[in-house]
Amino acid sequence: MPAPPRTAAPRMAHRRSGRSGLHLPVLSLSLAGRNKPLSAPSALIHHAVNEGITHFDFTLRRGQISATADGTTGHALATVRARRSDVTVSTRIGLGTGPGPLAGFGSRGHLLSQLNTLLRYTGLDHVDILYAHRYDHTCPLEETMGALASAVHQGKALYVGLSGFGPSVLARAAVLLNRLGTPAVLYQASYSLLDRWLENQVLDVLELHGIGCVAGSPLAGAALTGRGHALAAPPGVLSALARIAAERGQNLAQLALSWSLHNPRITSALLSTSQFDHLAQAREAAGRLDFTADELAGINACCPPA
Repeated sequence: MPAPPRTAAPRMAHRRSGRSGLHLPVLSLSLAGRNKPLSAPSALIHHAVNEGITHFDFTLRRGQISATADGTTGHALATVRARRSDVTVSTRIGLGTGPGPLAGFGSRGHLLSQLNTLLRYTGLDHVDILYAHRYDHTCPLEETMGALASAVHQGKALYVGLSGFGPSVLARAAVLLNRLGTPAVLYQASYSLLDRWLENQVLDVLELHGIGCVAGSPLAGAALTGRGHALAAPPGVLSALARIAAERGQNLAQLALSWSLHNPRITSALLSTSQFDHLAQAREAAGRLDFTADELAGINACCPPA
């Protein structure tokens, strides 16, 4: 069956990733490591690209990598390969990702062997962004950063990034990567109205070293969609946020996305959905980054800064 005709992607805001030459759309989409498989991944990817969402994250959980050659993830990858020049692909390797034991997840052998396995199973010849996921205190940081640099030198990754590192180790890692000639261009970690920990030093370290930031889980799982577990937020918080959203003509999820992207130090917000209408709503939210002082004060009262 021929692929659907390519239509020109609508203009979506792009942001420069730190001081690098990499620019990403303000919305990105996770396609692997999900609790539920995608029902129509190829159609979702085509729809996302047509919405202007061209950055896809394929971070696999333990035991999932063998399923990437077939099944729903395999169909998604086939679509990505067909549109390779249109898209940016990222993956995280480290704690809890890919097959194998957790011991030594930051080692050179673990990182490079998992990358080779991922490329073999996916049929990709390289990833655009390779993250080291979490700091392995049992492995020299120099070894982990050296492995990232090797992946770039071997042509298996174009850029490198860091995921979930605390501020002090993050600063050390950034210096090491600069010395190796492969500076970190991107950092990924959870960031949402209910989880503002990045504001406690991490964003300052990223700005100092010229590293962009992807807000993972900007909807706090599903808690900020109104469909998540109520215990994920203190009583009354979601109701108060929903009122602010309604006054802005948004739903709760849109408010959460608009707020995360309101911070200019956030390069992109990483979505995890299989619903076309969710992508359309997210795109609308990405165009509503205007907040009044009263709105921000109300949000901070509900969800205090870190």
